Amino acid sequence: MKQFATNLGRRIQTAAEKHPLAVLAVFILAVLGPFLNKAIHIDDTLFVWTAEQILKHPGNFYGFNVNWYGTTDPMAAINCNPPSVSYYLAGVMLLCGKNEMVLHSAMLPVTFAAAAGLFNLAKLWCDRPLLATLIAMLTPVFLVSATTLMCDVPALAVWIWTVVFWERALKSGAAAGYLSAGLLAGLAVLTKYSALTLLPLLPVLALLRLKKMGWWLLWLAVPVVVIELYESGTARLYGHGLISAAADYAAKTRYTVTGGWLKKNAVGLAYLGGCLLPAGLFAHRLWSRRELFLGGGLVLAAAAVITFAGGIGHEFGLGFQLQMTWLLAAGIHLPLLALAELRLRRDTVSLMLALWLGGGFFFAATLNWTVSARSFLPLVPAGAILVVRGLSRKQPAAPKPCAYFRPLAVSAAISLLVAAADFFLANAGRAAAQQLAGAYPSATNKLWFQGHGGYQYYQEKSGARAVDFFRSTLAPGELMVLPANSSNRKRPEASEVERAAVFEFPTCSWLSTVHAGTGAGFYGASGLLPFVFGPVPPEEYFVYRFVRTTSFIPPDQLNNLAWQLATSPQANIRNGARAIDLARHACELTDWQQTILIGTLGAAYAEAGQFDDAIATAQKACDLAAKNGETSLLQNNLKLLNLYQHHQAYHEK
Repeated sequence: MKQFATNLGRRIQTAAEKHPLAVLAVFILAVLGPFLNKAIHIDDTLFVWTAEQILKHPGNFYGFNVNWYGTTDPMAAINCNPPSVSYYLAGVMLLCGKNEMVLHSAMLPVTFAAAAGLFNLAKLWCDRPLLATLIAMLTPVFLVSATTLMCDVPALAVWIWTVVFWERALKSGAAAGYLSAGLLAGLAVLTKYSALTLLPLLPVLALLRLKKMGWWLLWLAVPVVVIELYESGTARLYGHGLISAAADYAAKTRYTVTGGWLKKNAVGLAYLGGCLLPAGLFAHRLWSRRELFLGGGLVLAAAAVITFAGGIGHEFGLGFQLQMTWLLAAGIHLPLLALAELRLRRDTVSLMLALWLGGGFFFAATLNWTVSARSFLPLVPAGAILVVRGLSRKQPAAPKPCAYFRPLAVSAAISLLVAAADFFLANAGRAAAQQLAGAYPSATNKLWFQGHGGYQYYQEKSGARAVDFFRSTLAPGELMVLPANSSNRKRPEASEVERAAVFEFPTCSWLSTVHAGTGAGFYGASGLLPFVFGPVPPEEYFVYRFVRTTSFIPPDQLNNLAWQLATSPQANIRNGARAIDLARHACELTDWQQTILIGTLGAAYAEAGQFDDAIATAQKACDLAAKNGETSLLQNNLKLLNLYQHHQAYHEK
């Protein structure tokens, strides 16, 4: 039996060596096929919305408004990604429709392009390219990202091929190679803006290879021209260049954690260890027993001290902190491996891998607006090739066919489990929107909702409306859905609502990718780890029925709206009853301490014909204005009080 397994392994290895790209294609179909029915999830929504806009107005891709953070804003101000992937999706929609399986199937060739590019780059930089490609594809960050409709895997594919063409051009000196690399570099930035941080690697690689300046420098103007054309074109379309706008957004909303730079970099290293999981699993083959025992023990001890002494994740319990310790140690291991390779080999590729990892980590952990697994995806090629070069250095002779099977199998199992957990989470959002639409059909109920991402995509398709915190006013009897596990939410006051129902939708109960209560934040903004093993509550959706007119609008805007409804010169705009609700709510939010808001309430009572209440409220406004020394407000409210005493409402001219 053992001999049979060995012979079978050799045959598989021989076939793979002869037809590596066919093996990668079969592998992609086998691994990603089960996830083709994944629901629109997280930022998929932005890309699909943009694709739908492109079908209507191809030259104005962001020319529409969205409610993504709780307020209605131009898409050009919300989407910090370029539109290349959305144009691709628009073409797919035009030819094949908008079905989720169709869209995910269309992303399979993109994933294959990334894998094929990685294989070709690995052929140039290490001696076991297929192994390096499989290691990269079996990382959690690659596998989960390949199940989305976002721009991460497409940008990775374009960037890898940029480096491949640049390397070939440096070797041959062919102008076509330089031009292709330059155009691909520009396209990489127009696929995901963060590719800008990778562009400096091209001149560094050229200097290391050619040892001197030369005409090759001029070819670097190609991506610069592409980027500048896009920046100036979007400035004409939307009033500001979208690349600079994305950089401004990252600078203004940059992710911070309590505890300073040490804790922030610890979180970044834990993401690195989790996203590039195989690097840690191959550690026993990359170091001698003495190095592993002494060095590994020190790294693990340091990770434990940082985690437990720093209190990182203590609110999530001991199990979380143990996972944090292990992934932090795995993250520390990767830069140590890069330094060891650089010290022992002292060659161009080792230096390039170190720079790639170092620069990529600095962007993902420090410069980007949030720490997310997707930001670490560009590090996958460098990490995978680094691991294989380390294996080749420790074991220069050809290994047995199944020598690396165990760490690859463990990585594959964990990565598939993470992808499955994210799959179930996405589909729970779709199921929730569909069931809520059936329970509260738009024909008989005005259904509002909070929460964004994929759930929002399906909820809006059913006719429900997203609450706008600056514009929406919810009337008595109207319903609102509030997801427990979502972002940019505001819970209503207990006096404003009554709970109508609670819906629960199961997901993976022991592994999470996005949940504030478990510390998991694969897509960023809220988590300390990209994925977390441990108890996960079901997805809950609370349905509230409003018992009084309610608004999330700030008090000053509530006051402006109430004043317009009470005093407009146009009778068809005035609505005294609604003005009373809005003005009273504004007064309650400010503890009845703002004269101008109380004055508006008096005007609302007068418009509704409730003159006794109008007189009492106007008198209260006069008393508060006198107390606060607000002379002009006192004079205005005395005039209004006189009108109300004569049973006259105030209407602006």
